[in-house]
Amino acid sequence: MKLIARIILILSVSYLSALYLPWWSLIVVAFLVGFGIPGNGINQFIAGFLGGGLLWMTYAWLIDVQTESILSEKIVKLFPLDDPIFLLVLTGLLGAIAGALGALSGNSFRQLFMKKKQKSFYS
Repeated sequence: MKLIARIILILSVSYLSALYLPWWSLIVVAFLVGFGIPGNGINQFIAGFLGGGLLWMTYAWLIDVQTESILSEKIVKLFPLDDPIFLLVLTGLLGAIAGALGALSGNSFRQLFMKKKQKSFYS
């Protein structure tokens, strides 16, 4: 349940922050969510990956639809790509990696302030 909450929180707050802040605000938001909502590293990574990737791919698709694929068709001609859809997937992958690393960094930063349990003699 926390995984879904993290994904939705990263998606919504990153979308709102991207209206006024630069592209890297996704990393800051994912960092804060990773720091604020406790969990293990894999769950934080997956939440940041899905939240950032879905946001950037959806946002790139919306811009592509609104502009009738003018820019994406020109960029596809520059690179050895066949389909503009690959460009949208690549954009989503970059956002996913940025969000995942931000969330994982937030979780790791949170681990610095947690006390480690002492191992007993019997365990």
